[in-house]
Formats: sequence, structure tokens, C-alpha cells
Amino acid sequence: MNNKSIKSTLITAGLAVGLAVFSQSTQKIGLVEQPIKVADVQNVQGFFGQRIALNRNTYLKNFPINKYVDFIANRQQMEWDWTRAEQHGKWLESAYLSAIQSGDKELLDKAKKVLHRIIGSQESDGYLGATAKSYRSPQRPIRGMDPYELYFVFHAFETIYEETGDKEALKAVEKLAEYFLTYFGPGKLEFWPSKTLRAPENRHQTLNGQSDFAGHSVHYSWEGTLLCDPIARLYTITGKKRYLDWAKWVVGNIDKWSGWDAFSRLDSIADGKLGVDQLQPYVHAHTFQMNFMGFLRLYQITGDRSLLRKVEGAWNDIYRRQMYITGGVSVAEHYEKGYVKPLSGNIIETCATMSWMQLTQMLLELTGDTKYADAIEKIMLNHVFAAQDALSGTCRYHTAPNGFKPDGYFHGPDCCTASGHRIISLLPTFFYAEKGKSFYINQLLPANYRGKAIDFNISGNYPVSDSVVIDVNRMQGNKLFIRVPAWCDNPSITVNGKPQGNVAAGKYYVVNKKWSKGDRIVMHLPMKEQWVKREHHADYEKYYLKDGEIMYREKPTKNIPYAFTRGPVVYCVDMVWNKQLSNDDVDINRNITVDTSVLPRPIDLPSNNVLAPFYETKATCMGRNVTITLSPFCNIGQWWRNGEDKPSQWSNAFSYAIWLTGK
Repeated sequence: MNNKSIKSTLITAGLAVGLAVFSQSTQKIGLVEQPIKVADVQNVQGFFGQRIALNRNTYLKNFPINKYVDFIANRQQMEWDWTRAEQHGKWLESAYLSAIQSGDKELLDKAKKVLHRIIGSQESDGYLGATAKSYRSPQRPIRGMDPYELYFVFHAFETIYEETGDKEALKAVEKLAEYFLTYFGPGKLEFWPSKTLRAPENRHQTLNGQSDFAGHSVHYSWEGTLLCDPIARLYTITGKKRYLDWAKWVVGNIDKWSGWDAFSRLDSIADGKLGVDQLQPYVHAHTFQMNFMGFLRLYQITGDRSLLRKVEGAWNDIYRRQMYITGGVSVAEHYEKGYVKPLSGNIIETCATMSWMQLTQMLLELTGDTKYADAIEKIMLNHVFAAQDALSGTCRYHTAPNGFKPDGYFHGPDCCTASGHRIISLLPTFFYAEKGKSFYINQLLPANYRGKAIDFNISGNYPVSDSVVIDVNRMQGNKLFIRVPAWCDNPSITVNGKPQGNVAAGKYYVVNKKWSKGDRIVMHLPMKEQWVKREHHADYEKYYLKDGEIMYREKPTKNIPYAFTRGPVVYCVDMVWNKQLSNDDVDINRNITVDTSVLPRPIDLPSNNVLAPFYETKATCMGRNVTITLSPFCNIGQWWRNGEDKPSQWSNAFSYAIWLTGK
């Protein structure tokens, strides 16, 4: 069954229009860019299309999801655990999105069965988590991890309803919402991060341990308040005001519950007076970003611009200080002070990658500012698939810029393995957008778009090639907005062979014409090759909070490393492709020095399943002159050498490094 057949089977045009109109009626702030249906994005090509297919065909299809549905349906969990109960919500949403986008009837049928198994396990009062009934009571209706785990169940069911119109999914998610509204709210239970401290005694208290209702105490209630996001989304779907009131109540109490006025002080970040890391003693990146998405939904619903300002201020601060060259974020799962960004260890968590990309996409849709699409491109081209094992499709927990493999690819299932397949399944929804008679092309990967009113193909094999070709088959509308990447110094565009003027990097180029089948747009995006010196570099010393959270102190160093980039693509030395060094135990950071006065030269590819081009460059290794191979960082998911026995899955057989000692 192809995409068109699945789309017509799943959802009628009338339902799609009805959902969109109703959703808009609940919102004061309209989106600048409306998301498109995932089924309309087809045939993603090249390296990234192969990896999206790997996620679907190898990981999602082979994942033992029924084992985790059994875990939920049996409901015997009483311990602190964040691994098993996250699987069903994330897998369900991923499977539906992947199946609908690709036209995979086999996966769709499996996902439908899983959906109805989960719905069938729902208790009469609406509870749908893993916690044992004997553990729960009116005084303790949830386990501390329930909000975090059920966040993804909420979103899975809401996505399924919006994509397919499945009313059983909507009924189930409303019952789940009513469970929380029954027990939490004004005059009821609250999301205190401590089992004992209440306002005002909790003011500026440093916490550790766990809470009954709001996850880790070191997250200062934000692990409970993150439910503002899916509950606000449910309001936009149903129009039921109690969901909006509850989401507003949650956000309105963050200052009181956290003890640090962490919500209000987001204004100081927007003013440039504070960094995100200063809001409270520990800022968990993924948890904050899930809350920020809830703030943006409330901004759209209420028109309260202060909410947008808070989130934009936090995003800008993270982007400026705490984003890595690959676009990845988070240092040992949190945000650090200043420019503290270690290069190795527990760096760039896959859960944080997922919520960072979703948050960034929401800001793009609300503002139309191409800087957000640029940020998505950076992390999509470099970090998302570096975290993915090229054989099994599983995703690492952390993917440091300088590190080892394959050990990191073999763990879980846990929060990050599940977040990895979820973000890959969401990626096609980030490519394009629409609004009235305008259509937006935000990401330039080769793919087809087959909408009701718009039909086009993108070819050119970007970013391997620096050309992007857009062939129009049908375009019922006037304006086509094409993002011109900010990294490009000298972009050019032709329309039907005619050069266009005023093509500016970091903006949309607007083609406004009467469209005909066969219209062709060609973008030329020259990719500068360069050695980049790391800014704000330091050595780092690790220390720990009371419950083991990893923190860092800066140590001065004179050894400033370099990275090689080609346009938006970040490169690394990967020992998988450097057999000529004859020593897999080479310490890349200490033993290799690259000659940054010479630009690398492109070489033939060693494999058909990697992103091109590869380069070679001059270096010294342990005092001898060598030629080393540089490969795009997104290829590090290949943890074996072609033609050789694979190393032990739990070994650190091969090292890799983006940042290299230069001379």
C-alpha cells in the first residue's frame, strides 16, 4: 500500500480540514508556518533517507514492543525507573509517523494493534502508566516518574488522533488527562519537588533525591510541570477549557514549587542578565525544553507574549553559549555556566537532542525566523545520525564530539534509545510548512512532496552536492519561500534558468509567480572548506552533586584544538577509516597533530553507505608524518571496518574526534 492509499484510508479531507479549523479557533496567535502532514513527505533519498529507513525497517519493526506493553498492562512497578515505561508511548508515536510517512502497511497494522492493546489496558479512572495499583492511593495517585513517562503517551495519542482521526485514541488521552485533573489542581495535590519542604521554607534550598510526584528533586518540580505541554495541546484539539485552566495553573505555580522563582527569572535571561544555568542549582536540559514547549503552546492559545519572550531568551542563551559545533546540546544532561562544554564523556544526550529539535521547530513555526531552521539543519546533518548505530538503528545515550565506540551503541532500551527513534521519525515533519497560498521549504534534503495542492521533487543530493534542484509538478499558490542557509557566503538561485537577484544567506528567498508544471528552481550553495579554531576552549575537571549528577569546572589550557568543516557538515578523524595508522589505541587528542595551514583534499569513498565526501590531510602521529582521513561526523555510527571481523559490542575498539590539535 502506497502513501496515497494509506492517507485516504486513515483520514478524509473533511476531517483534516475540520481539525485544522477547530484548532485555530482555540488559539489567539496563528502560526506563521503551519506544519504539513507527514504522509505528504515521501521518498527521502541519499544517506539520510537510508538512515530513516534503517530506523523504520530494522529498529522499529524488530523492537520487542509487546514486552513493554505487557509491562504497562501488568502494572507492578513501584521502584524508581525511567527505562521501561517510556517505551510504549515513544514507540507508538514513532511507528505511526514512520508508517504513515513511508506507506508501510505492515508497520501501521502492528502499530494499530499496539495502540488498542494499550487502550485496552487503561483503568476505568483513566490511569495508563506502569505503577502498581497497590502503590497508588488518593494521597499518592502517581509514582514520581509517571508524569515524565506519560508525557510521551499523551503526545503519542494526540499525534495519532491528529494524523488519523482515531477517536478511540482521543477518548483514551482525555481519560488520562482527567486522571491528573482529578488529583492535581487548586486545593488538591501539587508538584512539589521535595517530600517535606513547602513554601516558603523551600526558598533557595538545594535539593537531592526523589519526589513523589515531580520526578528527580534536583529538577525542582519541572518534571511534573512538563505536563503543561500535552495538556495544553489537548485543549487545542478539544476546546475544553478545563485543560487550558489546568495547564495555566501548573505554569503559574512553577516559581512556588521550584523555590527559585525559576519561571519568572526567565525574563532576566531574555534581558541578558542571567544564563539558563543560573535559574536554579541544576538545570536539566531535556526537562526544561519539554516545559518550554508547553509555554509556547500557552502563548499561542492566550496571546501572552511574555511566554514567547521567556522561551526565546532561553533558546538564544543556549544557542550562544551551550550549543556544540554539531548543533547538539547538553552537558551531562544539564546546562553549564559560561561556555563550559567538555569534548568527551557524557555529552549531548539524545533525549535533549529530541526536545531541542522540537522546541526549535515550534519557534520556527511561531516566528518564521530562519535561524531556527538553520539550527535544525546543523543538528540534523551532523548529530542525529552520529548517535545512530549504522547496523541495528539503535541510538546512543550520549554522543560526545570526541569519544570511543562501539560500546555506547549497545545499551537500553532506555530513555535515549526511545528518544532517538522518535526524533528520526519526526524529522520529515520539519522539512516543509505552509500558510494560505504560501509554502515553505526549510530543509533541502532530496525528497518528494505530494500534497493535495502542491507537488514537487527536490534532487541534487544535498549536502554531498552544493546544488539543490526543485522541480515543480503542481503548485496551487503564489509564493514559495526557500530557506537560504546562513552558513553560505555566496548563494545563488535560478528560476527556469534565469538568475535571480537579492539572494541573501540566512533568509527566505521568495519566488512569487504563476506556476506551471516543469518549473525548475536551482540553488547553488558554495560550501567553504575550512579549519575552525575552537572558541572558549578549556580543559575540564569533573565533580559530582550529592546524588551523582556530573558537573564540570574549567581548567586553563594553551592547547586550542581545530575542527574541519565543509559548509554545514562537521568532520572528524575516525579510526575506523584510518587503518594506515596501524594502531587502534592511538590517542587522537594527544598523539595526532593536524597541519591547519593546508586544506584537506577530497578522496574516493571507502564505502557506499556513508555520507560523502571524505578528505585526507597532512598530520603528525607520535612524531612521524602521516596522511589521515577525515570523514563527516554523522558517519561514526559505523563501528566496524569493512572486510574485518567486528569488534566486541561492549568494547571501545575505535576512537574518533572532531576537535584535533593543530599547528
